[in-house]
Amino acid sequence: MILIDTSVWIEFFKQKQPFKATVQTLLKSQMALSIEPVFAELLYGVRMQKEKDIIQSYWQILPRAEFGQDSMIKAANYASSQRFLQSGIGLMDAIIIQSVIEGKHMLWTLDKRILTGIDPKFIFQP
Repeated sequence: MILIDTSVWIEFFKQKQPFKATVQTLLKSQMALSIEPVFAELLYGVRMQKEKDIIQSYWQILPRAEFGQDSMIKAANYASSQRFLQSGIGLMDAIIIQSVIEGKHMLWTLDKRILTGIDPKFIFQP
């Protein structure tokens, strides 16, 4: 499964290629994975009800990465052990990284800080 980060979803929703085509392929093949912090970030940035409705409709249908009780605490401990703070990687990104690694998923992101904080074997490159 490919966990799609906020940065990629934004490009997809803007209908930019090659993001649009690749996300559509992942969706059709049921390889796209969501996680609550990414969709929370997307919803936080909406300007119109239509945008909110679209984002929430994707949230309702996509499979989800594990994000349960103590997920934030586990991610904070992991981030601390990896010295993410010194690398400029915030807690939300640490949650995403930790979830990808723990779930043995891949991550598609455009975030350069995340890319430097995760083993390349976990990075999806279309």
